[in-house]
Amino acid sequence: MTSASPISRSALLTFGFGTSVAMWTLGYLGRVPPALTPSWLLGPLMLLCLPLGGYLAARYAGGGIVRGATTGLLASVLNLLILGSLLAEGTGWIWLPGSLVMGAALGALGALFAGKGEVQPRDFTPDFAYVTAAAAFLLLVAGGLVTSKDAGLAVPDWPNSFGNNMFMYPLSRMSGGIYFEHAHRLLGTLVGLSTLVLALQLWRGSFSRGVKRLGALALSAVIIQGILGGLRVTGRFTLSQDAAELTPSIGLAMLHGVLGQVFFAGLVLLAILSGGRWADARPRERDGVMKLARAFVLIVGLQLALGVLVRHVSWGLWIHISAAVIVLVLGLLAGARAWESVRGPAAKLGKILVALLLVQVTLGTFAAFFIWTREGGEAPAWEVLLATAHQATGALILAIATALAVWLYREPV
Repeated sequence: MTSASPISRSALLTFGFGTSVAMWTLGYLGRVPPALTPSWLLGPLMLLCLPLGGYLAARYAGGGIVRGATTGLLASVLNLLILGSLLAEGTGWIWLPGSLVMGAALGALGALFAGKGEVQPRDFTPDFAYVTAAAAFLLLVAGGLVTSKDAGLAVPDWPNSFGNNMFMYPLSRMSGGIYFEHAHRLLGTLVGLSTLVLALQLWRGSFSRGVKRLGALALSAVIIQGILGGLRVTGRFTLSQDAAELTPSIGLAMLHGVLGQVFFAGLVLLAILSGGRWADARPRERDGVMKLARAFVLIVGLQLALGVLVRHVSWGLWIHISAAVIVLVLGLLAGARAWESVRGPAAKLGKILVALLLVQVTLGTFAAFFIWTREGGEAPAWEVLLATAHQATGALILAIATALAVWLYREPV
């Protein structure tokens, strides 16, 4: 991209969406039952993201207080996906306009501390892809908690929530399983919107045809993923809340879980392929490490599918454990060989892969132990968090393995 407008737009999208994703992350994790963060602490922490976002935008993209203000304003507009629920509680007409003004003001305030140094204009679209991937990872964590808490049917209808417009469902009613399921839906809208904007940004830019098509594929995937998530609850397209008219599908729930992890890895791949570092690197001669890395991506995908079976229908635990040994050996071999025999991003990814595999084995060992030793009843909070961390780490391993397999085709000049 050479014109100033696309570059400026990519910076706004990256820092505006990035600020909102940071606020949603704090807000979601801070209100996860039962460890509820007090509002007097959580609120200021979330608001602090606005001046921080304005500072980072002005520091790395230039533009001074205007850049900071527009960053804060965009983040606040995105936050209306949640704050719209205040309209149902009768206070929205006061808070919603004020939130936009406050967001712009706090973003501008943060930009004041960035100074007025020269900033080289650049395209932030690859960074925006990473922001979208970060939002997708948060969504994966939220989905993992939904499964761990068996809260997938806590809200009986879709796309409404208890007959309400999803964005107008009162926050005060979000408790227990409803919190996990409804928050998952709201996070899904943020990911869907981010993916839509990313696909449009790629299509309008001077990226390769392959990257543009991959962006369109990501958009198609997130739409399908949203439909699968909804039909998992209702079984068909209907607004009814009557259980007699609904046929929840565990099969669609499992497909939804697998596709979510593949989608996350695809966004990481998109961020790499759209970046200037990838374009500037030279092709690398093919060798055995490439084949090993590709094979590892495939077996990790199969292992994640087995994990979905274990979590949803409690089937195949021993197969999953046996396959974990193969995943560990193959992954350590691929990571170590990349670490030792290549340079650049692939070597760093090899180190990260080795570390994640060791963490994953530890999490999986403890998760399996507690499954075997618990004598029925509802899983305690720490067991839920452990199982969710195991699932989320698996998604990270798939994404890192995909990135490693791709970067093995390039080496820095």
